[in-house]
Amino acid sequence: MPRWCRRGRSWCRVNIPLKSSLSVEDVIFIPVKPASGVEVKEYVELYDYEVEALKLIHIDGLSIEEAAARMNLSKASFWRVLEQCRFKLAEAVVGCKPMKVISSKQRTG
Repeated sequence: MPRWCRRGRSWCRVNIPLKSSLSVEDVIFIPVKPASGVEVKEYVELYDYEVEALKLIHIDGLSIEEAAARMNLSKASFWRVLEQCRFKLAEAVVGCKPMKVISSKQRTG
C-alpha cells in the first residue's frame, strides 16, 4: 500500500509491502456454494491483510495502536486498511455480492 513520506521540503510516495500472518494460499470465495443470479464478475475482492486487520480489532480485541504495531504499520495506514475492509464488507452485504479473499502475494499493481 503506497503512503506519502516527506523528504526535505517535498513529499513522495513510498510503497510498503504488506504482509499477513493469515495463511491464504489460494483464492477463497465466500459463499463457497454458487449463488443464483450472481455472476462471477460481481464479487468484492478482499486481501488477506485487510481481513487480518479486521480480525485484530474485532476478534482479538486489540487497540488500534497494538494492531498497527503487530502489522508493522503506522496507526494512520492501519486505519485506512481497516476502513477499506469495512467498506468492502458493507458493499458485499448490501449488494448481495460474494466475497473473494486473496493472498497479498498474488496482488497485482
